[in-house]
Amino acid sequence: MAPGSATLVLKAAAVASILAMMVLPSLGRCPSLGPEPPVAAPAPGPGPAMRCDDCGPHCISTCRVSVPPKCSKPCGAPSCDECRSAAFEKCSRADCDGEATRSCYDSCSNSSACADCTRAASKQCSADCNSHCAATCF
Repeated sequence: MAPGSATLVLKAAAVASILAMMVLPSLGRCPSLGPEPPVAAPAPGPGPAMRCDDCGPHCISTCRVSVPPKCSKPCGAPSCDECRSAAFEKCSRADCDGEATRSCYDSCSNSSACADCTRAASKQCSADCNSHCAATCF
C-alpha cells in the first residue's frame, strides 16, 4: 500500500461519516404530516440485548465510526510526500532538499503513525465491544 493511501482512505471514511451524520437527521418525518405520535419511554436499566449473531456486525459498525476521531491528530497530519511537495513549492533557497528534509522531519520519520493509531484503536474497540456484547447478548 502506498504511504499516502492509508491517510487518504481514512480521510475519505471520516468525510463519509460526517456527511452521513449531517444528512440522516434531515430524513426525518415530514412536517406536513403533523406532529409525531408519542413513543413509549424505554424501560430503565441497560439497553436491549441483541442476538449474539449480531455482535460481530454491530461491533464492526460501531468501531468504524468511533475510531477515526481517536486518531485525528496522526491521521490529519500531511504525509511525507505531501509535506515535501509543499516544502519544495515554498522553497526559495538553493538547498530545497535539505529544507524539505528539515521541515518535514515529523511527517517523514513517523509515516506509520496513522496506521499504527488506527490499528491499535480498532483492536481495542473491537475487544471492548465484543466483550460487552457477549456478556449481554442472547
